[in-house]
Amino acid sequence: MRILIISSQQSFRQQVQAICLRYPDRVISMRTAESIGQGLELAIQFEAQIVFIDLTRNVEAGILAIEQLASVTNRMVAVSIDKLTTEFMTRTIRAGAREVLSQPVQDDEVHDIIQKTDLLMSDKTTVQPLRSGKVVMCFSSKGGVGKTTMACNLAVTLQQRFGYGRVALIDANTQAPNVAPMLDLRPQRWLRDAIMEYKRLDSELLKELMTIHEPSGLNVLAHSSDNPLGLDFSEDQLSKILLVAKGTYDWTVVDTFPLLSSLNLSLMDLSDEILLVTEGVVPALRSARHNLDMLQKAGYSENRIRVVLNRFTRFKGNVTPELVAETLGWPIKNVIPYDVHSTIAANSGQAVVQMFPDRDVTLAIADLADAVTGVESAPALPETFLEQQIRLFRNWLGLN
Repeated sequence: MRILIISSQQSFRQQVQAICLRYPDRVISMRTAESIGQGLELAIQFEAQIVFIDLTRNVEAGILAIEQLASVTNRMVAVSIDKLTTEFMTRTIRAGAREVLSQPVQDDEVHDIIQKTDLLMSDKTTVQPLRSGKVVMCFSSKGGVGKTTMACNLAVTLQQRFGYGRVALIDANTQAPNVAPMLDLRPQRWLRDAIMEYKRLDSELLKELMTIHEPSGLNVLAHSSDNPLGLDFSEDQLSKILLVAKGTYDWTVVDTFPLLSSLNLSLMDLSDEILLVTEGVVPALRSARHNLDMLQKAGYSENRIRVVLNRFTRFKGNVTPELVAETLGWPIKNVIPYDVHSTIAANSGQAVVQMFPDRDVTLAIADLADAVTGVESAPALPETFLEQQIRLFRNWLGLN
């Protein structure tokens, strides 16, 4: 019996694990996930037969996840919450949950679920949903650290590697969106259109709402600075968009508003990796330290948060990556160097990784993409002198 437990609460995971292990005369294999995003991916990889999912922290994203988990016809989905209500039971059952548990969970309830699953498994037909893609979220509660630049260039780099139609960039910065001008896009459809249609949103509709970044082929769901909607967004709306993206694209990069809000936490729950972007200056480091403290308290571990030190340059009096790591109490695995060409590219509406492919900043973003994907890129062939001059001339003419 393959059992998956999804909960941000370590106590819940340990409690259900212990009860399952006390079930007599049954070989049980278990996996746990700290977030809904991890759980959705692991449910497919592990081919979980029973999923216990705790919705104490994020009901809206959990309801949407139940719909995906329950798409396997013979899978048992059991939900739990700290404060059980009739409304909660109704919503989760309608979404596809077969059992609803109060907390603390009791032995007889869990053992009864295992017995019911044995009956379900007598029907051997199993329809697995399409493999979920990966979501990388760029975040910082300190504005001006280069988070949007990072998101755009990482997304373009992934697009260059994985090919047309396999990578998406979503501008979820609900109050100060900048992805469209950063990439010189003039979308006809925006994030607000996806929000308006979120209840019927599927892969085909999401693709229709995307704007193609012609230089790279990247699919972009931009947000309008003319009508940012701001607080009209809700967790379930953006969570639905992200869940559909996970089923549509191999990789989705998300840019966010610089605030540790419930909206961003709901997106983090569905993200496979969170890139916490910071700089080597005191205000940014204080903000990053606060973010790490809060995220750890919320149940996010080191294997899901990657601190990226951006715009680093060595000069007397500047802090080193080693000192930043010591200050934050967190490893610094990726350092992006300061380069004036990043500013030139942004002001030109181009990705620096395309406009200046031979710069150290481009190579550092390529290293970040290696780390995020777990796959090293093939070494690029060196440019000839003539190719370099042609590229620089095209940059000067604004043709790239």
